[in-house]
Amino acid sequence: MRHFVGFLAGLILGPVLLLVTGWAFAHLRGLNAVQSDALQGTGPVAVAGLVGVGLLVALVAVPPRLTPMLPFAAALVVGGATATALLRMHLLERLPVLPGVEGALTLLPLGVFVPLALVLAAPVFVGARWVRDNEDGPTREEYFDGLYEDGGDDDRPRSTATRAEPVPEHHQPRHRLEDA
Repeated sequence: MRHFVGFLAGLILGPVLLLVTGWAFAHLRGLNAVQSDALQGTGPVAVAGLVGVGLLVALVAVPPRLTPMLPFAAALVVGGATATALLRMHLLERLPVLPGVEGALTLLPLGVFVPLALVLAAPVFVGARWVRDNEDGPTREEYFDGLYEDGGDDDRPRSTATRAEPVPEHHQPRHRLEDA
């Protein structure tokens, strides 16, 4: 189930990465057109958007316990958009006008998102990301310990962890309130 949910989240993450990067590119290109640097006007916000994209990619691609389907679905979206931009650009030009679409349509045919797609597709090939280790439950040895024991009289000590201790009929509390 976690792989399915991760795949759906990745299908949402891919367009978000494209739009935020395209939006930041459009703002930085506008600053360059008026001979300003990245620390003036909307430059810091655009740089913060790019830092956010980088941080989001790192958080999706690096953690070993995260399903590999999330970054893989985002890689499919980004790679598919790049391939569509190279082969059938007229299909992408029909997209609704959203903030960042213009910048993304400029960057897509240049192949800027190909390294991003490769980084996001890499976790699929890491075998440890497909299996979740359950540290909360018993280990395999603990689970099977004593499962096939016969009830014979042998000299091995038996574990008392699975047996209940007898409870005395009259229970005395461990701590008594003392009169002050």
